[in-house]
Parts: sequence; structure tokens; C-alpha cells
Amino acid sequence: SSSLSMVGKTKLQVNGALYRYDCSGLVEAVYASAGLALKGNVIMMYEQSREQGVLHKRNPQLGDLVFFDNSYDRNKNGRRDDKLTHVGIVESIDEDGTITVVHLGSRGVVPIYMNIQHPSVYKSPEGKVWNSFLRAPSKKDKGTRLTGELFVGFGSLWKSKETLQSSLEHDGQDFGFRYSRPQGDSLTMSRL
Repeated sequence: SSSLSMVGKTKLQVNGALYRYDCSGLVEAVYASAGLALKGNVIMMYEQSREQGVLHKRNPQLGDLVFFDNSYDRNKNGRRDDKLTHVGIVESIDEDGTITVVHLGSRGVVPIYMNIQHPSVYKSPEGKVWNSFLRAPSKKDKGTRLTGELFVGFGSLWKSKETLQSSLEHDGQDFGFRYSRPQGDSLTMSRL
């Protein structure tokens, strides 16, 4: 799929176009590789999702954006008051509700995991990672660090009329997503 093809990349380039090497640049690049036009930072993408009526907290779909608060202390004031600091993209959803999210963080472009049914639990009783650590540990800050705890919402911009119209005006391509279950119980997204 589009987002998995970016894992491990140190440069975000799609069809000759370079994208910022940050979390929102990754989302732009993934959407571009699927034929969708999307531009902006985390806050702009969140606001666009809200304005277009595709912002939600349940039933994620492949290709959805995942928004997080307080993934780091952006304003450097030592408090947990940093809204909309990070974004990733839903790559797959396991039957137990664990979501694989591809994101660009301190370790580069990697998959992380989130289970909103168990937001404060790192691993399942069987040892499967339900929620990855998203915020770095600190001696001063003992607050939440797991993806499920920092989760704000999903944005289904890939299906918004505005994103689709912008993409058609941008390059006249036909595009879409295909869902499949290539291995076990995971869904994956790929370009048609």
C-alpha cells in the first residue's frame, strides 16, 4: 500500500515531487501516491476534516488520518497543553481493533500501533502491542505517552468531496483505494 511503501524512507518523493520530512509531509506524500491532493500541517488537516464533516472517533477506515495531542511539548512550557501535535495514517486494522498507523516520528517513517478499545494498555495479555509509545519519557513528566491516550480523532479526508474534487482538478486522474486481506486478519489499502 501507499503508506507502507514509505516505511524506512529518508526522503519523501512521489512522482518527482518532494514533500516535507515531517508527519504532515508524510501524509501529503501518501495521499499523492494514491492520486489525492492534500496539503497543510496537522492543524490544517484536522480543521479540513472537521469542516468537511469527515472527523470522527470510531470505526476507522484504511487511509484515515489519525490525529494526536501532546505528542511533545511544542511550546516548551512543561505542561500538557499542546493540541494537534502529530498525524499519521491508518494502514491496517486487525480483528481485535488494533490499528497499524504509519507515521514519521523521531525514528523516521515507521508503523506504530493503537487500540482505542484499550487506550492505556501497552500490550495485550498475549503480549501483542496494543498501543505504542508516542511521547518520549521524561523524569519531570509522568503523563500519558501511549498512542491510545494521546489520540484525538480520525479524519477520512480520502473520501471528502473537496479532496476528491481537488485531485481531479489537479491532474485529471481516476483513482481510488482497494481493500484486501492478504495475510491473516489485517486489512490493507492500496491504489486501484
